[in-house]
Amino acid sequence: MADPVTMRIVIYKNTKKPSDGKSILISPNWSKAQVLKLCSENLGVKAKKIFNESGHEINSFTKITEGSNLYASQGENFQVIGFSPRPSKNYVLCVLGSAAVGKSAIIQRYVQNKFVRDYDPTIEDYYKKIAIIDGETVPLSIFDTAGMEDYYPLIDEWIDKKDGFILVYSMDIKDSLQKLNIFIDKIKHRYSGHGKSDPVVVIVGNKIDIPNREITTEEGRRFADNCNRKHFEVSAATGAGVDDVFNSIVRELKTRREEKPVNSSTSWWSSCNLL
Repeated sequence: MADPVTMRIVIYKNTKKPSDGKSILISPNWSKAQVLKLCSENLGVKAKKIFNESGHEINSFTKITEGSNLYASQGENFQVIGFSPRPSKNYVLCVLGSAAVGKSAIIQRYVQNKFVRDYDPTIEDYYKKIAIIDGETVPLSIFDTAGMEDYYPLIDEWIDKKDGFILVYSMDIKDSLQKLNIFIDKIKHRYSGHGKSDPVVVIVGNKIDIPNREITTEEGRRFADNCNRKHFEVSAATGAGVDDVFNSIVRELKTRREEKPVNSSTSWWSSCNLL
């Protein structure tokens, strides 16, 4: 019988700059051998050791918390660049949008500086990047999601415990901008009035490199202004504007940490009117 107590963690290969993370479910009661086997299957390596973000080898999972980032080693010591006994705040971001708007392409351009031209539908994946923003090392976990409507029942799970959201539409898919209302509404109900800190939410138009647009810059700006959110236009193909999106989110999150919490009545949700 399956263990009813499970938690979701994200596992990465133990490399200097880990990128493609895999989201898995484990039980804190599992043995190390059970977790190593699951890591090996998901990462395609022969995992022999597991490290936490502080570089300590893990032999028991009873103290691991939901959403933890772990690193699977094939026997080598901890390799992740930026290791510190007191790691910087790890921000968890989520990228949402309808199918074929280029969510995965934007993430891979940012994380690996490469463009994946062929559209390969994603269900869910985590990516890891150690970013240098304003001279500071910032660990980022970026959650990629499915755009197919069949997976929309998973939205509530996707948006839980995230620091920021990147809502993506494509300039060559006319209804992809209006479909962002689905995600905005879900985020609004998840975070508004529950004593939770508002996540940073930005609106991003992809494919500025294409010659014929179905959605104009003005339409995108008007949509973002309606929710009092920042608007960006990017190209996953060329990389234009991609870094600006992530840098802006991290800067706003850092600013919020340094300031006193705002009163809930000033939450941006109160001025967000769905179109």
